Amino acid sequence: MRFDVLVVGGGPAGLIAARDVAGQGYDVLLVEEHPEIGEPVQCSGLFSIRGLKQLEVDLPRRAIAGVIRGGRFFSPGGEELEAYSKLDRAYVVERRLFDKELAKQAARAGARIALKTRAKGLRLGEKAKVALESSGREEVVEAEVVIAADGVRSRVASQLGLSTPRRIVAATQVEVESAEVEEDIAELYFGSRWAPNFYAWLLPKGEVCEVGVCVRGGGHPPRVYLERFMREHPIAGRKITGRSRLEYVKGAFPVARPKDTFAERVLLVGDAGGFVKASTGGGVITGGISARLAARACCLALEEGDFSAQFFRENYERAWKAELGRELEVHELIRRVFDSLSDSEIDALFKVAREEDIPSLMVKFPDTDRPYEFFMQLLEKERFVRAIERFLRLEI
Repeated sequence: MRFDVLVVGGGPAGLIAARDVAGQGYDVLLVEEHPEIGEPVQCSGLFSIRGLKQLEVDLPRRAIAGVIRGGRFFSPGGEELEAYSKLDRAYVVERRLFDKELAKQAARAGARIALKTRAKGLRLGEKAKVALESSGREEVVEAEVVIAADGVRSRVASQLGLSTPRRIVAATQVEVESAEVEEDIAELYFGSRWAPNFYAWLLPKGEVCEVGVCVRGGGHPPRVYLERFMREHPIAGRKITGRSRLEYVKGAFPVARPKDTFAERVLLVGDAGGFVKASTGGGVITGGISARLAARACCLALEEGDFSAQFFRENYERAWKAELGRELEVHELIRRVFDSLSDSEIDALFKVAREEDIPSLMVKFPDTDRPYEFFMQLLEKERFVRAIERFLRLEI
């Protein structure tokens, strides 16, 4: 079979790319190795409202489990910061329903979706030839362009020898039936005992509460840290009143800026390309933006009949760098700061942040996907910057 575009991976980035390309009248096949879109759930579902609008995703009401208006942050020693805006900033989304809604959009635009189908091999030439395996049968399909949306350990990228992110964070989360948290505030907890080199969280989710940890290093599986956090944390542990575990979810994501995101006839989007906010691990919005830019470049390539690496450098890499480049750089710098701090230094930084009223500055900028403007104003807080310089011995 022949298609204009083959999309490998049925997560949000792949579905958005398939939707946008098919919407321009091209023949699109999306393959997903799992038997169902949205299964297994591999990450949380907290998405900025502004980001969803940019992706042109209009969610049905049943897919929205809650609305977040602020955040509460706890240092390892219990120092607390709160940033609350009274404005709707983000939706807590049921990930299964979210992914299925994107699949409906892609299918309605004309994309064909093949489940239980794995991309096993890729050869490039006059066409991209991809060996697909489904139910034990193998078939080779041809496409002008392949969009790789196959996650943090992208097989497509590996087969082409492209650089893939090496800094990987493992995450696990669980739903509990009750917790003493406000319905519109997400809570983040820092500390090497609970979540080495990242953070733990409590997220109100309608009638339940999501509890999770992200871990990089530390010596134990994420599940060990999650159970310890729920059982022993002096603040969060008291808030988690429900003891029944309703659903466990696990996943992984990169925390390094994109490097190789294209080759001849191939574009990488989402986690496969490293389009993740290194500060928080969120990647659905930034990955979705990369997918839309890739779809635009793909359609232009089909119009002009040019599928060279140089064409995609000019029409995809330049586009995502203009749109996301400096934002992803700031996210990575924030991650570098926190990775470099000890627990006691994070405590001290929280104290300075409270004294300098950093939460008010956080509230001023509602788009957490794009921290550049916030960061530039943060640099005007001389005492806060001096504290970071003292801890890191970096020039900022």
